[in-house]
Amino acid sequence: MMQINYFRWDKKEDSSSDFFRFCCLMTKFRHECESLGLDDFPTAERLQWHGHAPGMPDWSDTSRFVAFTLIDSVKGEIYVAFNTSHLAVIVALPERSGYRWEPLVDTSKSAPFDFLSTDLPERETAIKQYSHFLDANLYPIVSYSSIILLLSPDENA
Repeated sequence: MMQINYFRWDKKEDSSSDFFRFCCLMTKFRHECESLGLDDFPTAERLQWHGHAPGMPDWSDTSRFVAFTLIDSVKGEIYVAFNTSHLAVIVALPERSGYRWEPLVDTSKSAPFDFLSTDLPERETAIKQYSHFLDANLYPIVSYSSIILLLSPDENA
């Protein structure tokens, strides 16, 4: 048997396979998002690049962070960020009047909190843990991790 990595693909469906669960959820999310299946690269009407601040990407050789928002006809607006630095960062999120960002994916979290699916029993509690950041339109991103946030109507607005 040829080995391609350390993941035990023969055990992928075991209930303890958090990696397989995460991959299934990410694959389902990708298939649900019209904008992640485009034939062409998205245009500026649909895609905006960000850095630690909205609309200010750092394309320098030393930058270890990039983020973007993508308009999706099914999911609305999606914020995706990658922090490849050994340092954690707190990023300012794009302001959207009447809306707030909600975490969907945070790869720094342990399962099942790495993907906050709607059927996760503790989902609301997990989101509330970041409410002080999200209320300020900020999000902490741990080193070597990535996040996906979804824009939702702000019930407090």
